[in-house]
Amino acid sequence: MSMDSAVSIGWDVLKWVVVPVKRQFGYVISSKSYAQDLQKEVGKLAYEADMVHNDVEVARNNSREVYSHVVEWRAKAEKALKEARDLLGDFEKASKTCCYGSLPEPCCRYQFSRKAKHMIEGIQQLAQEFSEFKYISFSGTAPGNAAASTPAKREGKDVVQSTISMASASFASMSIKLKDDGMVQSRELIMQEIMAALADNNNSVVGIYGMGGVGKSTLLDDAERRIKKAKSFDWVAKADVSENQDVKRIQGEIAHALDLDIKDVEYVNSRAERLRTRLEKEVREKKKVLIILDNLWKGLDLKSVGIPCGHNNKVIGCKLLLTSRFQDVLRREMGCDRDFLLDALKEEEAKRLFERTVGDKVHHDPFKSLVDEALNKCAGLPFLIIAMANVFRDADFREWKDVLRQIEMSTNKGISERINEMLQLSYNRFKGEDGKEVKSLLRLCVVYGVSKPSLENLLRYGVGSRLFREDSSMEEVRDRLSSLIRTLKASSFLLEDDEDVDGFKIHDLVRGFIASVASSDDPLLVLKNHDKPAIELPKDKLKSCTAVRLTRSPSPFQFLENLHTLCLNGCSLDDVVMIGELKWLRVLSFANSKIQRLPKEIGQLVELRLLDLNHCSKLEIIEPGVLGSLMKLEELYMENSFDHWNAVEQTPPTNAGLIELNNLKNLCTLHVSILDPSVLPEDLNIEKLTKYQIRIGDVPHWRSRNGSSTLELQLDPMSDILRKGCIHTLLGKTDGLFLDRLNGIEQSICALSHKGFPKLKYLRVENSPSVHYVLQSPSHTEFKMLESLLLDSLINLEKICNNHISSNSFSALKVVRVENCDKMEVLFPLSLLRELPHLEEIQVVRCHLMREIVEVDDCGKLELRNLHVLKLRDLPNMKNFCTAGMAPSSCTSNDHVGTQVAFFNGQRNSTK
Repeated sequence: MSMDSAVSIGWDVLKWVVVPVKRQFGYVISSKSYAQDLQKEVGKLAYEADMVHNDVEVARNNSREVYSHVVEWRAKAEKALKEARDLLGDFEKASKTCCYGSLPEPCCRYQFSRKAKHMIEGIQQLAQEFSEFKYISFSGTAPGNAAASTPAKREGKDVVQSTISMASASFASMSIKLKDDGMVQSRELIMQEIMAALADNNNSVVGIYGMGGVGKSTLLDDAERRIKKAKSFDWVAKADVSENQDVKRIQGEIAHALDLDIKDVEYVNSRAERLRTRLEKEVREKKKVLIILDNLWKGLDLKSVGIPCGHNNKVIGCKLLLTSRFQDVLRREMGCDRDFLLDALKEEEAKRLFERTVGDKVHHDPFKSLVDEALNKCAGLPFLIIAMANVFRDADFREWKDVLRQIEMSTNKGISERINEMLQLSYNRFKGEDGKEVKSLLRLCVVYGVSKPSLENLLRYGVGSRLFREDSSMEEVRDRLSSLIRTLKASSFLLEDDEDVDGFKIHDLVRGFIASVASSDDPLLVLKNHDKPAIELPKDKLKSCTAVRLTRSPSPFQFLENLHTLCLNGCSLDDVVMIGELKWLRVLSFANSKIQRLPKEIGQLVELRLLDLNHCSKLEIIEPGVLGSLMKLEELYMENSFDHWNAVEQTPPTNAGLIELNNLKNLCTLHVSILDPSVLPEDLNIEKLTKYQIRIGDVPHWRSRNGSSTLELQLDPMSDILRKGCIHTLLGKTDGLFLDRLNGIEQSICALSHKGFPKLKYLRVENSPSVHYVLQSPSHTEFKMLESLLLDSLINLEKICNNHISSNSFSALKVVRVENCDKMEVLFPLSLLRELPHLEEIQVVRCHLMREIVEVDDCGKLELRNLHVLKLRDLPNMKNFCTAGMAPSSCTSNDHVGTQVAFFNGQRNSTK
């Protein structure tokens, strides 16, 4: 054998022996690196699994069928995450018991690294499969898989959830005490009977009846609040039926409560089928559904709405809670099993309600002598009592006597006429130009025929009907509208809406009264004329119109030269060129329409103040220069709509460019989506914006938002968008910020803006490996206004703050939610928690290394009296809520009681 052959053979043998030995030895010396890599992959997969989970829930809520390969992927991902977290946990325990807590012994490291390597490869394979998902679901009946047992929207402030063992066993069984809402005794007794009837399995339909103004809707609102708080039903949906039944609107209100998206379904029958399929799915899955239908004037055909029912209109599967003026409607037409009469208030109850509204002067002479006389005129009706009390509240004694003298003339009339007399007295108090505006707004509210008119629609049609001064800006119009609504609320013509702080309701008694006094030929607004669409009205009628809402494509625009407002919502539009002839148009809406192209003729609308292109998903082309020509435009809405923006350097332009917005010197409101961040101009002038919703990147459209000025960024690792001046300007003025995929050199959120975040109220950060802290000291940045902090899948997040900070930094914080942040060990140091007096909610979920919520770094008792929600789940390393450990050096010798944390208004304590 030659020397060369021997060397060759020897080298081969060496490779077969040494290389494997090197690989095995590498498992031992690189165990820490394998742990870091595995933790990083776990964070990524957890984020992807959450995205798929959310999409699956949305699909199932909308009666779509989830692809089988997606279901299989979720199961594999959950298994992989559990195994990886268990392995990391075992490795960490071994690290604490060997080599002074630094590394386990070599055999343990070897075994861990081999398993970690295989797990990393498996997780990366799952990530590759995830990236190939094009669609999660398809149309069809969803399988009978259970939805989330507790829908997120039903989680109220008084819910306490905890799935880890706490120091006190009673911690998880805290009772919820309903607040004292001042309900009078007679109403409270009926409320208890209603709750008992709904709980009885023999009843599927429960009803409340009584005359107008007796308080049925108010009682129903309170019942809804109690039901949601008690969580006695999995889903609670409510719709206002009203005298003029609008089935499409009723369907929309119920679907919204069920998180069912039917906005794009045009026909009532198709919408009913989608709703019926969803409700039947909930019944199959043993979910309890309550549908509340308020203000039934006649029977409602449940089948036409999409509520499962039998041939006799009897509901099947769900439960109904109804109100009506007429017992026959409840029993004969709706199949009511139990109904309750809501009668007038008793004398003492009526007096308390009157006194509460008028004030202390009812107890003093000379007013005291007239109280009983005034109440006798109100017949115990809460609506009439409050209306009367509001008239008397700011009146002197002579005015009291005069009002009662006028009412005396109607004492022999029926109660409905007496109500109108009372309302007429209040109505007559609106005088002068201001009074004229108030009365016009009331007529506009009544045209809708529903109890909750849309504030935005009132504004748009109010502009069209010239309710406001023509030289007013849109901001001034909004301010004026708010002022008028406050006036009407103070006079009881409009009622507060408990579900919407900015909303309002109009009582059907008021609607009836206003309809009787309004001019029948007032050209205030044309929606329908004896069920004829506006487009079929006579030419002389069209010429007098100043605001029109159409539901199909228009043609006779030559007769609409006076038009100020045109709403083509939900229309199938082929050609809108003729709209360019409406030179006086101030408000134009194509919302939810099928428009595909915005032609250059729209640029001729030089008086336009508001353009709404929201949810125009088929809009592909906006002719270059159109937007830039609308020089007086103040509000532009393009949410979930056009996003094919041309870059500044593209020549010739084939579509609209964002740079055109610089021509709009009056633009103050902008809702826009920018799919490609590279088209964002460096010099885009956004200083003038006061309200905006700007989405940059492929941000999910289903995500809920908070704030009136929100910025949502999903970043490309190679993008330099955070360095653009317009983004820095927005960061300094936004009140809602969503950040996804931050991966730059910044280790903290505060480093993103040189101007700080002086107005930021809502912050959500996801899937951003570069983030180690929210606030990093030393820094001049403070989050003084921040109310909500949501952190998800930040694989390198260590702490909220890396050092002691200013006492004002998080002083307004109410909500903290942290999920899938596997490097976090402690949520708050005690010193920081002391600076959060308004904290209402803490949620920590799937944080692998989280060992305690509060780390004690000083002494004494801490009270979190506003904390209502505590949710701790999937925290395998969690030992205690708070561990005092060794007393800090700042503690005195007299501090022998240790540290105490009291929360839930002092009802529970966790000590040492």
